[in-house]
Amino acid sequence: MTKNWWKALWMVILTGSILYGCGKSEKGETYSEPVEFPEYFEESYSYLDFKTEIIVSDEADVNELYRFSMKRAGYDTEKVYEALFSDVEIKEIHEGDSLGDAGKRITWEDYIGAEGEYLYMNGESLTYGHPFVSYIMRCLRPETKNPKYNLDKYELNGQLGFADDESGSKEIVEVLKTIGFPVDTSELFIKSYAMNHKIMEQEEYAMDMQGNEDTSKYKDSWTPEDDCYYYIMRQKIEGLPLYYVYGGYIKEVEECYTGIEALYSKDGIQRLSVNKIFDVSYPENIKEVSLMPLESLTEEVNEQYKMLLSNAVYKVNRMELYMMAEQNIHGNYDVFPVWVMWMEQEDGETKKILQNVINAETGKIIS
Repeated sequence: MTKNWWKALWMVILTGSILYGCGKSEKGETYSEPVEFPEYFEESYSYLDFKTEIIVSDEADVNELYRFSMKRAGYDTEKVYEALFSDVEIKEIHEGDSLGDAGKRITWEDYIGAEGEYLYMNGESLTYGHPFVSYIMRCLRPETKNPKYNLDKYELNGQLGFADDESGSKEIVEVLKTIGFPVDTSELFIKSYAMNHKIMEQEEYAMDMQGNEDTSKYKDSWTPEDDCYYYIMRQKIEGLPLYYVYGGYIKEVEECYTGIEALYSKDGIQRLSVNKIFDVSYPENIKEVSLMPLESLTEEVNEQYKMLLSNAVYKVNRMELYMMAEQNIHGNYDVFPVWVMWMEQEDGETKKILQNVINAETGKIIS
């Protein structure tokens, strides 16, 4: 072999290495080296101080994640009525139309039962409830910003006497499948809270029109017959929990801001609320993504904070990896990985809990 042949071969190898290691895409810089995320990350910048718990689902392979588009799933309203309301004596029926998720008019139906049962459905979202629910919801305040937050008072994955928590979740998912939603228990992150009647009696709270406590609305007595499970179900994509802007405007990540919420008692499903469920299918144009290393990503986020006209100190204490569904101009949803970042803002004597959603590929703040 000639000296020139070896020289040409070396140039091919060198060029290929440069292209592989420093390639650019429409998403920005590509990190070809495999990434690993620690359980804890610590670094201080000019605006952000990271002493941060890093949460990544054990089911996810962070080096084999993809971006793609998917559609919001629908369901069969007749099957919903048959499964949840066929035995109810109807008192009132209301119907109309409204703007659907994809910008098209959709028909909605609202049923009220003689004993206070209710069912709202429009082919995309639905809400079903039994009168029993009105008492239970007065004992449940799952939003962390609520001064009376109390979800932590109920035992996570606790067990109640009438059935184990898996029985309820399986029945709820079977109903969802029956009415046409493409879900299975293996495709959901499911949390259950055991709502014991003794704790509910302590946590019951009702207000009148003036915002004062109204004990006249309280339940006369609480017994084991009132025990129930509160379920929060979040779709799973690539082994990661799914995040989207809840209800079209709530950007915060909360356990209760999720696709599926339910209450289950000895009498079965007492409440079922479906905000959004997605049809997770992988089209041909699926694209592999590369996540930024934490050092690069946190530095990029800090650079963006330089634009804030504030002397506040931001202490980041938690970051969790999600897949985000963001609606595009075609009415479908683009899916890609994001970090949700929780932090405390200290400005003088005031302290606030804040969140940022950050594109895990580019480090750009989304919200």
